[in-house]
Amino acid sequence: MRLSELKKAALQLLARREFSAQQLQQRLQAKTEDDQLVQQVISWCQAENYQSDARFVDMLLRSRIGKGYGPLYIQQECRRHGIAVALLQQQLAQIEPDWSALAQRIYLKKYGDTAITSVNERAKRLRYLQQRGFYPEDCSAVLTYNRS
Repeated sequence: MRLSELKKAALQLLARREFSAQQLQQRLQAKTEDDQLVQQVISWCQAENYQSDARFVDMLLRSRIGKGYGPLYIQQECRRHGIAVALLQQQLAQIEPDWSALAQRIYLKKYGDTAITSVNERAKRLRYLQQRGFYPEDCSAVLTYNRS
């Protein structure tokens, strides 16, 4: 595949949504065996500001926070996409989400004001919050507050 064709493929991908540099690299490598050419196209995309990991992280954060996911889930997803922890922390500092309020909101959305009737039920609700990626102290605070 030639350079111009690979650039066109990259632009077609980036026109639909944001991709991390790692994701873009994986998709372009599926189209050609030439790793040097792929790196050249990614560098070009970044120089032209078609691809930006900062924009990708911002999109990812807003999306996942809007869907009720916590910081641990988001950190794991960023790791999977090859995003540096420093970049994630920088974007989080700009947004400043209230994780405990978010945990409370998604808990109430799922369970409402229903009482916790057993130890097993409490463990189930705790697992739910943990699987959504909230810190243990936020999970405990939500369950303590919603003891009913």
